[in-house]
Amino acid sequence: MRKLLSLICAAALMLSAVPAIASVTDNIAVEQVKGEMTYNTSIPYNPVLNITNLSPHDVSVTVEVYDELAKLTVHTTHVVIPAGAQPVTINGFVYKQLANEGQINTYRYRVTSANGFKENFYSAQIMHIDKTTKQPYYVQVHNAYYPRNSVSSFGPQFRVLTPDLTKEWYMFTPINLAQQGRQTITLVGGNMYEVGEVYVDVAGDTVTVSYHYFYDGQTNKIDAVGEFLYFFTDYGSITTVDHKKLPAIFQFNQPFSIINQLGGDTNVLMFVRNTESFYRFPTPDQQLQRNYPNSDARNAQRWDMLTMMDPIPGLVLVNDHNYAN
Repeated sequence: MRKLLSLICAAALMLSAVPAIASVTDNIAVEQVKGEMTYNTSIPYNPVLNITNLSPHDVSVTVEVYDELAKLTVHTTHVVIPAGAQPVTINGFVYKQLANEGQINTYRYRVTSANGFKENFYSAQIMHIDKTTKQPYYVQVHNAYYPRNSVSSFGPQFRVLTPDLTKEWYMFTPINLAQQGRQTITLVGGNMYEVGEVYVDVAGDTVTVSYHYFYDGQTNKIDAVGEFLYFFTDYGSITTVDHKKLPAIFQFNQPFSIINQLGGDTNVLMFVRNTESFYRFPTPDQQLQRNYPNSDARNAQRWDMLTMMDPIPGLVLVNDHNYAN
């Protein structure tokens, strides 16, 4: 027994004397091609990812293409990238034939390595019909992510009417609270996409404001981060549009009195300053619609709002829209 214990102790001492082998980690950089690419009969492939090995050793990389609608992996690529090699390009192609003009299918590229690297990239393919040849072709676009983007209800921009007031792109909505029933206004996220609707419900002297984001509850690619609601009784009295400096006297889904909160003024300016994180393609077969603030329809809607406002001496109510710097 003593001999056995001596052998065990000796083995333990020998193992403790062996230097620990540091875990090897892979250092790679992956760049997704952000521009639109077209697939057709003459162009079946296009680059979608560029992978660079920044490690001092060779790296084994796997790229899995996951169909987010069908919920299955449709293509897998394995590649070994030597240390110091040029970036390796991963090509994309039409992963699934779609049936209708404008039909959408989204995909996730998962890039992993043998020693711990993992990152996801997202894109969408849209089927179109060539008007000349009547043949289908596909456009692949980056499914861009917009984290913590500001959301406003559609209307004139503060920065257009009074450039010294703010450099932010925030919009406001002139609204008549004497109108009974529901009024619906588009919510615009990141000054680019129509992301939802805000509802103003008037019943007598009581007003309740609520809102809804498109596809909310249907996907994990939509996330409501913050919300803020305010009403100005007239434009000339506005000194700031910083929501952190404005009093939190109005709340969504909380009824308020026109007489008590607005002094009986029904011709007011609604200011919504929400925050939302979202993807351009929030579900596997749908995309958010672009906001075109200078389209004929939007110009007409904004002009109706401007003419609703009380006249402001020295201020020209310009019917225009600018984009943030």
